[in-house]
Amino acid sequence: MLGVAPPRIESSAESPLRSPVFVRSGTSIADVEPPPVPRMALPSRPPPRQVPEANGVSQAPPALAQPGKGVAWARAMLQVPARVAGRQLPLWQVLVPGFVVGGGLVALLASALGGAAAAAKPPQAALSPAAVAAPAAAAVAKPSDEKPALAPALDKLDGKAPETLSSSDLLRLAEGRVEREREAARALRNKLESDPALAKDKAVQTELLRLAADGDTAREALSAIAHLQAPLNAELLYEVWTGTAGRNDTTELARSLVYSTDVRPQASPALAVALELRLAETCEQFKGALPKALKDGDRRALHLLTKLTAKRGCGPKKAADCFACLREQPDELTATINAVKSRRPPSYATP
Repeated sequence: MLGVAPPRIESSAESPLRSPVFVRSGTSIADVEPPPVPRMALPSRPPPRQVPEANGVSQAPPALAQPGKGVAWARAMLQVPARVAGRQLPLWQVLVPGFVVGGGLVALLASALGGAAAAAKPPQAALSPAAVAAPAAAAVAKPSDEKPALAPALDKLDGKAPETLSSSDLLRLAEGRVEREREAARALRNKLESDPALAKDKAVQTELLRLAADGDTAREALSAIAHLQAPLNAELLYEVWTGTAGRNDTTELARSLVYSTDVRPQASPALAVALELRLAETCEQFKGALPKALKDGDRRALHLLTKLTAKRGCGPKKAADCFACLREQPDELTATINAVKSRRPPSYATP
């Protein structure tokens, strides 16, 4: 009010600070605004100091590193108010339900996945040792078990006329026949390996030559022949090599096998003469083989000696004698030819 002295303001350090009071002129009642809502006191957090890193590892702030300080700060943070649906709640009341719901969902999902895996996999305790070993045995025996199962189906197709079958059926039938022949060749080879004396049977020799004449089973048959006892192995290989007029992969392989380092040395004397004459190229080489042919050669060397009687075929005009060295003793060649002509080679039934 007018004329009233203002109150004295204490300026001493001991006097407490007071909020100023404003008085509106012309009224007897002071309109004072309601006091502001006091701020929630938070623990004092000193600014973190920059601590140098030791060995590349950052250090925690000293305030939090002291015992009890970090726990108190965490508790205070959980008490910070958060507004949810128009209400102020402590932060921990907002976080805890979320953690509980999330943990429950994770546990429920893990339980569902574990139950599905357990239902799909049979318990190990219910399997006997024989049942555990059965899959491995079945995997090993599968290729051999399938071949007998194909036989009835192939026999059914084999009994039908080709024009009543589809192209896929005809191809299956052809493949089945080839596979059966290969199986027969493998079985015969295994029998001969376990009992080499079986090769003396004419029926076995005939079967070996038949299988060797077939391109699909030739390798199995040649392998079986090469491992027979000497001198039968070289004899049969020579028969496969020279038994056909044309050359093919089978005859070339048989030739290589009969000249191999372990087969040729075991050849019979008569076959050794034929092998030597086939390799000879010069007149001197043929002349050196004549004494052996005169003594041991048979009819397998006859055509090789007969060509030596020709007196033309060499030189620029093919008019010169290629085997002039043999004319020094012409009776030797004639006697050798007559000797081999009189000796029959071993007989092997051809397919």
